[in-house]
This record gives sequence, structure tokens and C-alpha cells, in this order.
Amino acid sequence: MKLKQLIGIFGALTLAACDADIEPIDQRFVGPDGQDPATYGAYMDALRSYKQSAHYVVCARFDNNPEKVTSEKECLRSMPDSLDIVMLANPLSAFDREDLPGVQRKSTKVLLTADCSDPATAVQTVDKALASVTADGLDGVVISYSGAVTDAARTAEAAIAQKLAALSGKTFVFNGNAAFVASASRDRYAYYLLDATTTENVYILQSDIDYLTGYLGIPAAKVIPAVTVSETINDAQSQPQPATSEVAKTVMKSALGGLALSGISSDYYDVSTIYPRVKAAIELLNPAHEK
Repeated sequence: MKLKQLIGIFGALTLAACDADIEPIDQRFVGPDGQDPATYGAYMDALRSYKQSAHYVVCARFDNNPEKVTSEKECLRSMPDSLDIVMLANPLSAFDREDLPGVQRKSTKVLLTADCSDPATAVQTVDKALASVTADGLDGVVISYSGAVTDAARTAEAAIAQKLAALSGKTFVFNGNAAFVASASRDRYAYYLLDATTTENVYILQSDIDYLTGYLGIPAAKVIPAVTVSETINDAQSQPQPATSEVAKTVMKSALGGLALSGISSDYYDVSTIYPRVKAAIELLNPAHEK
């Protein structure tokens, strides 16, 4: 299913939402599913078909559970429908739990991040995350490790690997120093995030990709560069370009797994710059350049 077709269907729903008089009192919000169930049902079927097809994965890191919710951009339900995976940075709030079923109905997987950078507390951190996965019906976890690979780290990784092996039907993503993951456990992770949020140019990015795929032996299809939507990266001619689209080109060139968006909750709703960059990157990857 082409992404343009999804946009067309959803556009009809949006127009229907706008074609209504404004009532001064007794207002209530009626979503697209309530306004035109048939069209919305077709949209959901198309969305499900698209996510089940061969395509480049697009995921986002969502800084959920802020101290105070001030707008829709801080709500899980406002994440773009086209995302394959949303990675929660923080434990779920009551609002997140309310939004979760609606997001999952759109075939979007919601994962909880477990920061295991301190080997002394890594196993307990994973236990807590996995308990939430079970209790809240989440789709998996992101294991994050940014430290050096010490003996303590190896011990922690082995214990974490056993815990993940005991689960079935869940998605696991790794973020950080991929050398932390023992070679025997590397197949357990669906994707490996490559932090490109501060990468200066595409040559450094390619070098980082080569380290993961060549030295560590991680399949290219499991590597997903993560970029900050508002940042730029220098192209092969040393010219600054939007990081989203330029890194997306590298994703296709190197047959990587997809693209990750960092900090989407803070800058996705800049309609003059950020939203167009996200939209352009997704359309560049899917469907014009399907695998």
C-alpha cells in the first residue's frame, strides 16, 4: 500500500472534520472514526497493509510523561500514524495508558526504554521495564547502553539476554554501544539504533555504519540511524542538508533498516520546517523507494 494513498484517505477524513459549523456551547470532540466510520475503516485497513509490507522502518523516540502536559504534541496519541515504532523514554503516565490502545490499533509498536548504562543496576532496570511491558501491554523494550564494555557490563548483558530470551512475541531494539551485546545474543534484537544526532557529515556516518556491519557483523537491515529532525548534516560536497532526508539517502544506499527520529515531541509540530522534513524523509523512503 503506497503512503500517498494513505495520505489521500486521511485527507478526506480531515476535510470532513472541518466541514462543520462551530457551536458556542455543548461542544464535543468527534474523531474521524466517529464522523465517517467507513472511510476511517478503509484508512485503518490501508495503514495495516502498509506496515505489513516490505518497507523502510520509521521510528521515533518520544519524551513521554512530562511534568505537565501543555499541548497535543506531548500526547502519545499525537504521534504520526506512519510510524512503525514509538520508543518511550520514560515510564508510562496515566495519559499514556489511555492513548496506548489507539496507537497500537494503528499497527504502531510501542516500546519502553531501559537505560542499562550502569552495570550495577542494569538487570533491575530491565526487570522493571519488563514488568511494565507485561502490565501495560507494551510491544517490547529498547535496551540502552552507552558505557564501556567491562567485565561488569558483560555479566549484566548475559543476565539481560536470558530475560529477553524468555519472552516471545516482543520486539527488542538496542541503542548505544552495540559492542555491549554478545555475539551470541545479537540476533535477538530486531534493530540497532546508530546515534547520528551529532554526526558532522555523511562520511563519518558511513564509517559508523561500516563498524556495525563490518566489525561487529550486524546485518545492515537491522541498522537504523537516529537523527534530530531540526539538525543538519553535511553531504558529500560539504554542504549542510536536513539530516532527515540526507541520512535517508544513506539508508537506501546502504540498504539499512530505516530511520529513527529523535526528540520528535519537541519539534515535530513546527509546521514551517520540522513537519515538512519528517514528511519528506518518510516519502523518500516509502513508497517511492520501496525495498
